[in-house]
Amino acid sequence: HQLETLLLESLRALYRKERLVTKVSINSDNLELVLQDSEGNKLTPDRLSAGERQLLAVALVWSIARASTIALPTVIDTPLGRLDSNHRRTLVENYFPRASHQALLLSTDEEINGDLYTTLAPRVSRCATVTYDETINSSQFTTDYFDEERL
Repeated sequence: HQLETLLLESLRALYRKERLVTKVSINSDNLELVLQDSEGNKLTPDRLSAGERQLLAVALVWSIARASTIALPTVIDTPLGRLDSNHRRTLVENYFPRASHQALLLSTDEEINGDLYTTLAPRVSRCATVTYDETINSSQFTTDYFDEERL
């Protein structure tokens, strides 16, 4: 029941459609996740957009981490890949700063840029960029976030 409550809280923080999911149930026998909309209708993941499904996955991982009694770092790979600008902003403002006591974001140069980078920057302790260099057949490591000048 705790996980159901935490998942619903996480979904409310991440979904911009407030009435999309109003109830969450997890079957303790088979771990089936059941979402319900504001009309009480069962909402299956295939009825969600690709972005909403991605946010559902993020919310589930976030809820499990919050329910855990052990503080573990969170690693998020290509966190904004399929999301539109509104969902990107929601993750940057509502999830990344609270994902864990330590979060590692592995992004492309197109995911967190401009205003999103500016919003997240005060909460970032370190940045790094890994770039492959064909002339030396190896990757180079720099301590900046891509080309911060162009952001």
